[in-house]
Amino acid sequence: MPTPRKSSSRAPSPVRLDLFLTVSRLVKRRSAARSLIDRGGVRLAGAPVKAGRKLAEGDELEITLGRRELRIRVLGFAGRGASKAAVRELFEVLEERVAEDDPPAEDTSGEEASSGEIGGPIDFLAGR
Repeated sequence: MPTPRKSSSRAPSPVRLDLFLTVSRLVKRRSAARSLIDRGGVRLAGAPVKAGRKLAEGDELEITLGRRELRIRVLGFAGRGASKAAVRELFEVLEERVAEDDPPAEDTSGEEASSGEIGGPIDFLAGR
């Protein structure tokens, strides 16, 4: 005889940090979320965290996406196919800052640094 299923009214189980960032649409792909986390771009209580960290409701994350810095509070969890409306309910933005342009790098040769140098940071999430 099959075991009866538990009621679906219970809260969903906590999810991994990298999956939360993807489902909440803060980052487009899970691999990009892992990369961001590995570079130290996500902090919990001021300390860097690992991609496998299980989140709980009420956790406050500090996320650096290019020049944009977000501080969010986790409000809930959803599956991968969550609608845009459902995703808006997963977190609340507590603070959002956009960093000013970086000051010009000090050049020991005395020449001005060109603004079109290759190899600078790519701010691919600035439009989000």
